[in-house]
Amino acid sequence: MQELIVYGIIEFSTSLLCSADALGETVDITIRGHSGTLTLPSLADWDLNEDSSNHLNKLLLGPNPARTWKRGDELIYWGKPISYPSGESSVERALFEFRFCSEDYETNVQEIYQGFGEWLELFEKYVTLLTTQNTRCRMISHDGPGRIELYLKEEDKLKYISKNNIGPNATIYFSTEDYSLHFEQFKEAAQLSSLGFSPKFEYVLLLEAYSARRNADYRKSIIEAANALEICLTERIMVEFNRQGITFGEKLLQKFRMLGGRFELIKLLGVPLPNKDYDALINKPRNDVVHRGSFPDQVLSNQVISEVEELFRLFSPQIHQDNDEV
Repeated sequence: MQELIVYGIIEFSTSLLCSADALGETVDITIRGHSGTLTLPSLADWDLNEDSSNHLNKLLLGPNPARTWKRGDELIYWGKPISYPSGESSVERALFEFRFCSEDYETNVQEIYQGFGEWLELFEKYVTLLTTQNTRCRMISHDGPGRIELYLKEEDKLKYISKNNIGPNATIYFSTEDYSLHFEQFKEAAQLSSLGFSPKFEYVLLLEAYSARRNADYRKSIIEAANALEICLTERIMVEFNRQGITFGEKLLQKFRMLGGRFELIKLLGVPLPNKDYDALINKPRNDVVHRGSFPDQVLSNQVISEVEELFRLFSPQIHQDNDEV
């Protein structure tokens, strides 16, 4: 039976900031039960004897199968490098590859079209959670749902496969910190989105905090981050109740309510915490916003979210739900 190759050009809803170690790499993915691969574009060759300003003018090269593909007279635009010599790049597009038996490929292709939106939504959530990129300012881009175009390879040409019922440049936040997508993060995001695992609820709320901060709604960003942390601490407390054999845990939770109470209870249970004043760093900003109607600035929002991220790494390092929770 003949095997057919179907390529998909994926356009991300917001360009990815990728580290050089992720560029050109391929990871396995699954959409609606169909296995394939996803490959990022590559850096062009950089001549070390050439003026460094010229390197950033060399656009990213398409993945090997698509390196010479054009739209009209121009090569497809995959992205561009933004930093020399690190090679950090803004990636606009990537390449899917699927292989199907000839007899059922049309049905399979439509299933990929149908499942792509859900897959991409999960993938981009995990990229955000793993890197925190694109969470600190409003993006100026197409910033839409993303899209995919599928093509059937026929000898030396590609045939566009239409979807049934087919219903600007990005501004990237730069910092001395590393927010770029590295290969291991790229692989993890692709794997979790292919499995269809949802982020844990505290991470869903953290995404809401990121979104609010990105839109300069610093009040909401602090509220959502604090709510996320309360859930995280509560889950850690429940684990400690079980570990210590405490049978009156619900009464303790009722007594030590809200975020401040959760911090007190964590300490009473002997759970190690970083030596920081979390009342001043997180709880007071949250209470000022909720009870006093204060309007915080970006600096305070960054502080609260940064402290929450640190505690998440300590108490909730797994960002996705387990299989039996999905």
